[in-house]
Amino acid sequence: MDATKTYRPRTSRLARRLRETPTEDGGDLELPNLREAQRLSAWMHEQFRDFVGGAVVEVGPGIGTFSERLLAGPDIASLTLIEPRRAFVEALAASFGRDPRVTVVAEALPGSPALKARAGSVDFLLCQNVLEHIEREAEAVQAMAKALRPGGRLTLLVPAHPRLYGNLDLLYGHHRRYTREHLAEVLTDAGLTIEDLYSFNLLGVPGWWVNGWRRSPRIGEGALRVYEALLRMWQPIERRHRPRWGLSLVAHARKPSA
Repeated sequence: MDATKTYRPRTSRLARRLRETPTEDGGDLELPNLREAQRLSAWMHEQFRDFVGGAVVEVGPGIGTFSERLLAGPDIASLTLIEPRRAFVEALAASFGRDPRVTVVAEALPGSPALKARAGSVDFLLCQNVLEHIEREAEAVQAMAKALRPGGRLTLLVPAHPRLYGNLDLLYGHHRRYTREHLAEVLTDAGLTIEDLYSFNLLGVPGWWVNGWRRSPRIGEGALRVYEALLRMWQPIERRHRPRWGLSLVAHARKPSA
């Protein structure tokens, strides 16, 4: 198996147990943590905020942490939230259902009917910390590409570096961590033009690596508070220098104009 697609080094009893954890159970653990990490959330939003406008789709919005930020933009005409987990769909509907711009659907990629119905019409599509949960990743990116209008943009954020794959990835239901080369290949194979592809959040690497070897991996509230405090100092450095390494990769791609 190609190590750029999937990297699962653990063979212990713990690893086998984590692999059997349903994806939605493990993946749910990421979302309250991310909502509490306000500085990190704002930094992630900074990566794509200049592209938001017109008809927007968010794939895998979870509990709506970034949906709120998307809707705060002045130029958004519509927002389609595509979320496979029923409990989150209900929460999203409760939070945003009264906004006439918002459509919430309980669907998954690559076979989302709502996404197919928007073929060639989406101005901006956001997919963060989702693609690694989808086994048929290439088909999922192709479905996103087909939804974009000519000139429309896609922003992807995915976990980086297969060698960081550990017990926390297993717990969260990640099929893989990405290299730049593999992510670029998936995007170009879908007919998209890559405008930018870079590492993001080097500060998060040590904590993730340590958790990857723990018998009971978790990101606690205390660790989050320390991280958020350090991020205040680190963020300007990474903005300026763009380190080669990071916990994640961010890709901005565009559908070529006809």
